[in-house]
Amino acid sequence: MKAFSKALTFLAVLAACTPAFSQVDSQKGFTEYETFQGSVNSDNHVFKIDSTMGWDFNKHFGVYGGVPFYFASVPSSTTATGTTTASSSNNGIGDAYLGMSFRAGNPSLDYAGSLTVSAPTGDTSKGLSTGRAGVDFTNRISHSFHRFTPFFTGGLSNTVPDASFTTRPFTSLGAITHLEEGADYQIIRHTYLGFSGYQIVPFGNQKIFSKLVNQGGQGGGQGKNPFDNNAQTTGTGITRENGFNVWVGFEPTPLWRAELGYSRSATFDLNSLAFNLRFNVGKMLRSKRSY
Repeated sequence: MKAFSKALTFLAVLAACTPAFSQVDSQKGFTEYETFQGSVNSDNHVFKIDSTMGWDFNKHFGVYGGVPFYFASVPSSTTATGTTTASSSNNGIGDAYLGMSFRAGNPSLDYAGSLTVSAPTGDTSKGLSTGRAGVDFTNRISHSFHRFTPFFTGGLSNTVPDASFTTRPFTSLGAITHLEEGADYQIIRHTYLGFSGYQIVPFGNQKIFSKLVNQGGQGGGQGKNPFDNNAQTTGTGITRENGFNVWVGFEPTPLWRAELGYSRSATFDLNSLAFNLRFNVGKMLRSKRSY
């Protein structure tokens, strides 16, 4: 817990420094994003539809809320002895959430942060919730050098959150810090390449609720990870993970953004095709009202 306290102190200091940054480009008013993302590999397929609505009070502060819907499935497989395992699926809503966003920036450094609280609205027997409230505090800093934009993201949470290229096959309970370091590079107008490395560092005891195995069920994914064959797993360090992502992004208009890439979890030995498609409904509605 000493290391966890140090990490919390670091992020609190970072957040406290944000008023020193100047304004960033952000519209005031209603916001809504519709996001469809997923991770597909030989072990499992996990997709998420996320509807997020909110309100930006100014260029620095906004609030938001939403609820995700998950589709998790395990493909059928045949063992070396000829035994066939039938495919299975698991669908349902996850935990509803509310949050606050903070934004600031200047020519030297851009900052974005968020504090999100979730309620246990998902089904624990399907691995869609831990049955406890969740809290996540995330900070992101970046700087653009012409077409090249490196970034760093660091957060503290009591559950391992999904990321743009990691739609996780489990929900977890236990204090963790999540880190990501990477960069985007604009190759031509509206098109960019990106890469990042990520780490999940747990503190103390952890509990995993699998989206692949229902409560009381047997089997699941084809691998040997905690979420593959057990509905619930408890232990120290079982959510620890590191890996990397590589993607290509296309943003034809300010309303649409699509990203497609490869995600490698070195810890869980998973190679996934990952995608993220986002539609900015709020910006579209604001544009129509301005005519």
